[in-house]
Formats: sequence, structure tokens, C-alpha cells
Amino acid sequence: MDSERDKWNINTRLNHPLEVSLLEGNRPLVGAIYQSVKYAPSDKYPMSEQFIYSRGSNPTTRRLEMALAELQHKEDCIVVSSGIAALTGTFLALLSSGDHVISFRELYKPSRLFIKNILSKYQVEHTFLSLLNMDELENAIKPGKTKLIHFESPSNPNLDIADIERIISVARKHGILISMDGTFAGLHQHNQYDIDLMIHSLTKFGNGHGDVMAGSIAGSKNLIKTIREMTIYLGATPDPHSSYLLERGLKTYMLRYERQTKNATKLAGFLVKHPKVKCVRYPGLENHRGHELAKKQMNDMGAVISFEIDPGVASSADQFCHMLKLIQLTASIGSTESIICPSNTFFGQELSPEEKMEMGLNTHSLRLSVGLEDPEDLIQDLKDALE
Repeated sequence: MDSERDKWNINTRLNHPLEVSLLEGNRPLVGAIYQSVKYAPSDKYPMSEQFIYSRGSNPTTRRLEMALAELQHKEDCIVVSSGIAALTGTFLALLSSGDHVISFRELYKPSRLFIKNILSKYQVEHTFLSLLNMDELENAIKPGKTKLIHFESPSNPNLDIADIERIISVARKHGILISMDGTFAGLHQHNQYDIDLMIHSLTKFGNGHGDVMAGSIAGSKNLIKTIREMTIYLGATPDPHSSYLLERGLKTYMLRYERQTKNATKLAGFLVKHPKVKCVRYPGLENHRGHELAKKQMNDMGAVISFEIDPGVASSADQFCHMLKLIQLTASIGSTESIICPSNTFFGQELSPEEKMEMGLNTHSLRLSVGLEDPEDLIQDLKDALE
């Protein structure tokens, strides 16, 4: 090869750089970023077993997928460009015209709107129930048509807890697939349950630093193969550098989650005792309506708190957010820094007044994602704004 290279002119050499090969046993401790879009296939292996084009598969992303599958006790996993891409890719891959999906009112707003407004365009029917009334679940099944039950727990934004064992029991009785959005609980929780597909927004706790957007779906090899084909056609492939950052974030995932949960527990304890705060919702509090279920299903109660402020504190939750100095008003959860948002503004705009009342959303509702700061500083920030 070198003798051939000697014959090349400079432009040819620049476009075909020399390769660096590591000696046997001389390996990097940090995985490489395979930034290449395309790969030259080997004649020693079937094309189907090789990396050809990064829209379909990339070594860096594949390494991340394998780590996530292992973490979630699933056969396989696919990483896509966002959390909503994970949800919509799953729905589009598994549902066809004439099918019926059951979901719940206590659901991430974009998921709710996609089921309502997009799937309905393709004659996919839906039924929305309440997580707080599981007695309706079996009655909502349409024999031969209901193909999927989708839920999240804890729910966004008010942290309601699903009765997972009951959902599984009903689904298995009728041969229906189950998908769960476990973003709020984290990647390491609920993996003891027989859930067909675990969906996560890796943008949140998985990455943890607020600088990468991605999502994942974990499940059986057959289901993931079907969903992977759909997400490739949808163009939901993440870039290799994002996959590398996500893999790096996973190294501190458990440490971050443990610290954030401890901080959230302290903040929830402060808020529940404050006279100008009401309806504090945190699964770790004994007065939370899903506390017993959460204790049974989760090892860690999470880093998100929902609460309402007294109208005398501020004219709205939006105004209260601007009164805080340390905790920042922005979207998302799970970052190293603490962030807050007005729940009604961000999540309840398309709901009816009756639905919002039942779900506990109003002009003074807030959702707080607790970060890694010293909890005393966060409590003082909240205390100053409240008083």
C-alpha cells in the first residue's frame, strides 16, 4: 500500500489519510467516536453484519445501545434523536389503520397530542383513561383492535403513579403490548416488570448535562428490529458525537441520580411544611396519593417535585419562576442544575378546565427538577421567593 501511496499526489493523499492501528492489548479506556457516515465493507463477512451507513447503524451509537440494553435488562435497544422520536417511532411501527391504543390523560403533552392529532389522521383510534382509576382499563379494551397500552410513571408533570402490575395483568390477559415511558423514574427503575418496551428521553437523566437531545427504546430483539426500521425511515438517527456524550453521561448516571434524589427529598420536606405552599406532590412523601405504590415499584423516588403556591405569593406560577435567583425557569428535567417551569403553561394548554381541575393543574402549579447543588442553597432560594 505504501508503494502505491508514494505515487499519489497531495490532494489524493489528503483525502485518503493514513490509518493508525493499535497494537494488540494497547486499547483506549474511552471508546472512540466513529464520526464517519459511510464504511467500506469487508469481503469476509455478510453485508448485513457490517456497518455500512450511519443512518442505519454506527459503532459509537451501537456501543451506547448495548450499554442501555444491559442497564434495563432487555435484549436490545435503539437510540434515536429525541425522546419524542422514541415515542412516535414506537407508535408508528406498531400501530396501523384500524388499530386502537389505550393511554392515559396523565401523559407527556407531546405524546398526548401525537396520539390525539396525528395517529387519528391515519385512523388509529385511542382512548384516554385516568391513572387514578384503573377499574376502567379492562372495559376500554376493544377486542381484536386494541394493540397497545402506553403509560408513564411517575407521570408528567404531577407525578401520579401507575399500578404497573395491574396494567400488565390486563394486557397479558388480552394479548396486548405494553410500552412505558420511564423518563421520570430513570433508566435503572421498573426493569423488574414484564414490560414489552421501555421508552426514555435520554435528554433528561441519561445525559444529565442538558447538552444532548436523544431518546431510547429497549425491548425484545424482534420488537426493536421492527421499530428500528421505522425510525431509520423517519430519519431519527442520532449523530455519533451525541452518542459519545450520552455514553459519557451514563458513567455518572447512578451517582447523579442518587444525589438528586437526596436533594429532592430535602426540598420536598421543606415545601410541604411551608405555609405558602400547598399540594406538594413527591412520591417519597407519605401523603402522596401514590406513595405506597411507589414504595413497592421504585427504589428511588426521583428528582422531580410538583407543587402549588398560594396566590398571595405571586399572580401566577410564571411570575414566581422569575422571582427565583438560583433555580432557573426553563424546559426539561434531569440536568445537573435545578430548573423549574409553570405546569399549566407548559403542559395544560389544550386540556379542558374540567380535565385540568381533575389533574391538579392551575395557574399556580409548578414543576421543579432538582439538580446537584447544595440543598441549603436551593431551599434558601425558594424561601426568599416565597417570602
